[in-house]
Amino acid sequence: MALVGRHREQQALAELLAATRRGQGGVVVLRGEAGIGKTALLANLVEGASGVRVLQISGAETELELAYAGVQQLCTPVMGLIGRLPGPQADALQVALGRKAGVAPDRLLVGLAVLTLLGEAGAAAPVLCVIDDAQWVDSASMQALALVARRILADPVAMVFATRDSGADQTLAGHPELVLRGLADHEARLLLASVVPGRINDRVRETVLSEAAGNPLALLELHKALTRDDLAGGYGLPNATSTQTQIERTFVRQIEGLPADTRLLLLVAAAEPVGRPEWLWAAAHRLGVGREAVAAAEAAGLIVAEGGVRFRHPLIRTASYRSSSASARRRAHAALASSIAGSAADDYRAWHRAHAADAPDAQIADELEHLAHRARARGGIAAAASFLEFAAGLTPDPPGRARRALDAAMAKLDAGMPDPAAQLVATAQDTTDDELVVARCELLRAKMAFAASRGVDAPPLLLAAAKRIGLLDPLESRKAYLGAVMASILVGRMSTEQHNSAPAVAAAARGAPPAPRPPRAIDLLLDGLVVRLTRGYPPAVTLLHDGISEYRRELEAGAIDARWHDLTSRVCLDLFDQDSYNFLVAREVEELRAAGALTMLPVALVTYAGICVTAGKFEQAAAVLEESAAIITATGAPVRPLINTYLAAYRGQEQLCREGVDATIKEAERRGEGYDVSVALYAEAVLHSGLGNYRAALDAASSGARFDDLGMCGYLLAELIEAAARCNEDDAAAEALERLLERTNASGTPTAHGIGARSTALTSSGSVADAAYREALAHLERSPAEVYLARTHLIYGEWLRREKRRADAREQLRIAHDMFTRMGAEGFAHRARRELTATGETVHTRVATETTSELTTQENHIARLARDGYTNIEIAGQLFISPRTVEWHLRKIFAKLGVASRRELRTALLDAP
Repeated sequence: MALVGRHREQQALAELLAATRRGQGGVVVLRGEAGIGKTALLANLVEGASGVRVLQISGAETELELAYAGVQQLCTPVMGLIGRLPGPQADALQVALGRKAGVAPDRLLVGLAVLTLLGEAGAAAPVLCVIDDAQWVDSASMQALALVARRILADPVAMVFATRDSGADQTLAGHPELVLRGLADHEARLLLASVVPGRINDRVRETVLSEAAGNPLALLELHKALTRDDLAGGYGLPNATSTQTQIERTFVRQIEGLPADTRLLLLVAAAEPVGRPEWLWAAAHRLGVGREAVAAAEAAGLIVAEGGVRFRHPLIRTASYRSSSASARRRAHAALASSIAGSAADDYRAWHRAHAADAPDAQIADELEHLAHRARARGGIAAAASFLEFAAGLTPDPPGRARRALDAAMAKLDAGMPDPAAQLVATAQDTTDDELVVARCELLRAKMAFAASRGVDAPPLLLAAAKRIGLLDPLESRKAYLGAVMASILVGRMSTEQHNSAPAVAAAARGAPPAPRPPRAIDLLLDGLVVRLTRGYPPAVTLLHDGISEYRRELEAGAIDARWHDLTSRVCLDLFDQDSYNFLVAREVEELRAAGALTMLPVALVTYAGICVTAGKFEQAAAVLEESAAIITATGAPVRPLINTYLAAYRGQEQLCREGVDATIKEAERRGEGYDVSVALYAEAVLHSGLGNYRAALDAASSGARFDDLGMCGYLLAELIEAAARCNEDDAAAEALERLLERTNASGTPTAHGIGARSTALTSSGSVADAAYREALAHLERSPAEVYLARTHLIYGEWLRREKRRADAREQLRIAHDMFTRMGAEGFAHRARRELTATGETVHTRVATETTSELTTQENHIARLARDGYTNIEIAGQLFISPRTVEWHLRKIFAKLGVASRRELRTALLDAP
């Protein structure tokens, strides 16, 4: 049947297909209610896709969540090309699809593998991917396909998703959308007239049109509930609460009119969501139903028999399943479970066995728990959560049921489903009065609060849970206490009540159970932080240094939980231990890259970019931030305001930095996470110091240093001292110096001693100042913090000029100017030029070496990677785009730079860092 109406939508889809034939990728999302015509539009599109390879799947409404089932169905026809994928991508995809064993792959690496695979398929012929009823495709597959949709650009791959307009799922948000509304009145009348045999009474016609509200499926189906007398003017059309309900009721009535064997066959087909004909017919045979039973349903227009049974619309499947009795459903599932053979189908068989059970069953519950572990190993956290939840419901003994419900809650939380997680926690707590289970429920609730906001609600909840679990599980209790302390540190200045402040929480953590012997890294860190926050900095230093050393040892041995990395990094900063900080952050990035853990990698890359800035490697920092941004774009995650604020501060990019600072503070206040306020204020102080706006720098640093944020306060004090000295605020500088030296003297690292000596010099005069500056330079030359060294040369040179020692001043200022210019720290470089000019030296303005400004940021990054010898596939993997997109960008880069080969590109970028 030709489509009635939908001219705008057909034109948009035709243009998408035409662009794909020209080699350009694209995405369209069809949204609309059930029966509005999405499936018909897709069928029309596929029918016109001559010369295009069509890969098509349709989600099915079911409680079964099997990780990557949708990806498997979509990609099976092109899996013969998997040998063309880079090794890590091929491995990730095969593990995800259960084709080989291995470590659970990151969902984004799986998505990247699908992107590359579809790109390879597109090399032979344009590819059209059609995903109908996307709202029912498993979440792991949708996340992977959403990544593909965001990154196709220069590949001849089109993707069309059709989904219910629920408004809840944001997986496909941001893509071009076609929202389908009801047909126009004249179109609805035309469609109704085309399917109603004979004459229809005017009043009945208007009633049908009104009830259908332009929904094409309703127009096609509602009249079937009417007799000829009704059509001639009777009163047979019932009112219903929704169009979908009316349509479903119509389908139910049609199904009820079928022979018993046909109804049973439809139920088996509805209960089997994968669409495997061999399973369907084997189950039907067990129930005594022959293949001839399909004829009546096909004649009624409810199904299409294509070797198996394909429902003409998802609502027919729903109507068949929901209208059947509970006992009939169990019979169908039992027959399917008995008909599924092979270890590869264990998931499906266990799921059907579970649905066939009419009472708790320990054996089936054990099977489901085992399948949950298998699903998690394949990267299907949501699937694991579903299996565990089902297992909990079938577990006979209350303690076991509570344990599995709690495990399911944790899996739901990991899968980003906090509301179902909270319901499962309540189920676990209501199931048993076991003290340990109840305590763990409270602990998980506290962790959920922390994961949700990292704000003011988390510390008291974590503290209460730690206290409750203390006598029952001492080791877990100490972890909970450390979590409470960490949460209070993140809340920082946003704490609204004194007893929830970091010092108060640390004081309460004194009640933690004794540490085991020998102590673990987290034990040393807990004890050290308790001392740090209650007794001050100096007495805590040894414990914290020991904690970091033990953490590094356990990290090498693979014996530490990675969730403590954020805390240990802050401790390293607090200790001015730049070497350990750099090691831990670089190690994390290395491991996340190797594992393809792209969910966590963007945040780690932002931290790593900060290390590059501190090391004076601004171009490398920019490249790292570009990589982080590429992942964030691929996932559709919101960009953190802090992503480039620190780099912008040192580059002297005032507007960009100010925007980042303002956005960060606003977001931190919303979340109740005061720590980020200090980070933002530090960036602001650095910006203004570089630009010579010392009063503004003093205001920012003073505001930041007012609160003793772990890892930030010491650096803010150093900024405060420099700005106060420039503003002749001697008392403020002296007070800040006393606080700073208490830390730097106790810490003992080269960075600490260097910053302490430089700050001492800023508040001193004569030979004392001169000696302190030289001491600072000596220490900082042994530190990886290149920007601190450059700033010390600058400050020393400025002081020497004021002391009328022009020759000595020029030496220091030249070093500073060269260092800042090479880095690209324009604000500080300008300060150095101004001071050099004041000594009587002529300084030629030099801009830090940059790749030609004709290139975009991404083109810049691709050009540098190509210059450094990376292949297109390697560049694609690093930037989360397809190799064909890399090739497309390189053609543009070559044209802009006037080169014709990679060799010429290397020459053109020879001087670029």
